[in-house]
Amino acid sequence: MSAHRNRLVQIGRHALVAVAAAISSMAAMPPAEAGTGQAISSISVVGTRFEVTTADGRVVAQEDLVGAVLTIGDGQDRVPLRIDAVEIDPRNPDGEIMLYTMSARDAASGAWRNICEPDIEGRRMGFPLAGTWTQDGRHLPSDTAFSITCTGGAQAKCVRFGYRPWKTSSDGTSLWDHHQACTRMIRADYCGDGVGHTRNGTPIVIYDRKGIQQDEAAPDMSFEAAWSADGALCVSHTRIPDVLTMEGLAAICPGVRQQPQIAACESDAGALILNRSIDPRTVQAAAK
Repeated sequence: MSAHRNRLVQIGRHALVAVAAAISSMAAMPPAEAGTGQAISSISVVGTRFEVTTADGRVVAQEDLVGAVLTIGDGQDRVPLRIDAVEIDPRNPDGEIMLYTMSARDAASGAWRNICEPDIEGRRMGFPLAGTWTQDGRHLPSDTAFSITCTGGAQAKCVRFGYRPWKTSSDGTSLWDHHQACTRMIRADYCGDGVGHTRNGTPIVIYDRKGIQQDEAAPDMSFEAAWSADGALCVSHTRIPDVLTMEGLAAICPGVRQQPQIAACESDAGALILNRSIDPRTVQAAAK
């Protein structure tokens, strides 16, 4: 797998937002109408793509999905979701990641409204991702159910960084757990209980041992934590002490090792994702 250039990430807290949160765990259900007006017999999710098949067995081209209204449901409620625009993710020119502008109908006014809040670049797009998400932040596989994640959310960020849960790395290792670990890291979900401890706009550096994201020096940043699919394995400093101190971390998840010795934590054999963030102690020391 080719390496993705590392970047400073501005963290956002929204993962599944607006109607996207409401349709998490819902399977796509026919009928629906494609932009051409043809009846849709089935909807599936392949990677980040909606794969829509018409009644005559034709797979609808991505550009022809613009204007389509997909009816999705969980067996109880049915929600119309309109696709307003489709584009290849500009950060991933290999074409494997599609971005959709999607709208849902407002129950009160009847107007169609974008389901995504703007990400750090102002983009209001997202994509489907196979599987469901539990309240404690676990990603469960499913052949029929999917969630929709917006580009400002942890799930989408991690896919766009190269941790594609449906893929394997060059050594044959599934990237499912890497994607899961990345979502924990993005949210600063140290305990692995689905509770984040960060703020919007917080910069971090992400890296791993597969070379998908590579480490880089960044001013005022130091090693923060090593991450597995279940949360932090060890923490050298919390991301935002005003949100959670090291003492607070010990109180809420005593099983997470506090490891001020950076080398010991960074070399943890079980780590899938590692990250750096601004350590206020380092900034204060440099200012003296």
